[in-house]
Amino acid sequence: MKKALLMALLLAAVNVIAQEDTATEAVVQQPPVPAAQPEQAQEDLLAAYKKEYAFLTSQVRNIESRIAEFKQQSQRENNTMDGEILRLENALLALESQSDQLDQDIFEIQRTSESAEDNKGVLEATIQQAFSTMSEYAFDGYSEDSADQFSELDKMSLLVNKANDVIKEHSSITRSEGTFYLTDGTQVNGSIIKVGNIASYGNSPQGSGTLAPAGEKKFKIWRDGSQEGTAGIFSGQVQGSLPIFLYESSIKAIEEREEKTLLSVINSGGVIAWIIVGLGLFALLLILLRIWFLKSASASTEKLLNKVVAKIKGKDLDGAIQIASSKKSSSARVLSSALRNLNKDRDHIEDIVSESILHESSQLNRFGSLILVVATVAPLLGLLGTVTGMISTFDIITEFGTGDPKLLSEGISIALVTTEVGLAVAIPTLLFGNILSGWAERIKDDMEKAALRAINTYQSVLA
Repeated sequence: MKKALLMALLLAAVNVIAQEDTATEAVVQQPPVPAAQPEQAQEDLLAAYKKEYAFLTSQVRNIESRIAEFKQQSQRENNTMDGEILRLENALLALESQSDQLDQDIFEIQRTSESAEDNKGVLEATIQQAFSTMSEYAFDGYSEDSADQFSELDKMSLLVNKANDVIKEHSSITRSEGTFYLTDGTQVNGSIIKVGNIASYGNSPQGSGTLAPAGEKKFKIWRDGSQEGTAGIFSGQVQGSLPIFLYESSIKAIEEREEKTLLSVINSGGVIAWIIVGLGLFALLLILLRIWFLKSASASTEKLLNKVVAKIKGKDLDGAIQIASSKKSSSARVLSSALRNLNKDRDHIEDIVSESILHESSQLNRFGSLILVVATVAPLLGLLGTVTGMISTFDIITEFGTGDPKLLSEGISIALVTTEVGLAVAIPTLLFGNILSGWAERIKDDMEKAALRAINTYQSVLA
């Protein structure tokens, strides 16, 4: 293969040289040369070919050697590169692992920091609350102005020491003379027994009982306390259980809880609650009036019908009409109208009965719609009171904040009480309104049945 390649290259070179010679001869007319000998030319050509072949073979070997050397060098470089890549990948994995560990450490540090901040806030709030609770006791060397000079640990130590001193001081029962207030607000002088610093009892000629804080380290008799039992403490004759009122501090007054009554509940709902109560009373009046009307309309219908039927069977139509006309109920009027027209055809009589029942319906349905209107309006007024109370509550929150729940109680009372009163009025009103409407419909059915029975009895007698 290599020899064929070299032969082809040699022939191509010879052809090129021949073409150049031909072109040169065409351009320049050279003098004729003597003809060469063919055998000598062939030997020279073969010698040149061998020489060229040897040169090309040497070049090919050189190229193959260089290619082999290049491949070896490339393989070494590839191996070196693979090793470097593997090393870098391992280094990258190590750095990623280190980065994840650092992220986790940072997260733990942040969480620890947040927890420390929270604990610091809790500690500060606890210390502040503790100083507020023990504000009636003096702390040596400590005041609100100098609070910044003390560390949290110093404050805690100060509080613990003061608490221990207070516990020791108030761990016994003491008796002393002092003043306190009776349940009517009268200030009296008497003996006071203190159970540590959590309960007290007072005794005086004007009255005695369990004491509760009245503010500013003063006390008042708690109305739920037993006067006899308290007097027995001072006389040394305690019998049965002893009432006690426990308190945390005598600085802040304890307000006695007022007993709730119906009027106090309605008053807490404001004007809207009283409007709803007025509607409820109005609905009650309408219900009573309607009950009276319906009772009058249906009075003794069965007895009246039996008497009328007996007269008709005795062929005494005038007597039946007289009996029906003597009654003032709606059933009697419908029956009387039917009896006066018994001589007409049946369709005409039934039309007259229907017209009479329709005429009496206005009496039977009296106040029915108005009662249902009250039942519908009452909860709507309650909802109005709820909205009004919430608006009042939010106005107070906007102005004073949420620090004092007593400021919010008025608006909340309006919101809840008006809803309660509205439902308390609407539910029974709606119930009785529907019951009375059903009663009116039954009265109409009874009137129609009575009239039809009278007609059927009369026609059977004639037959």
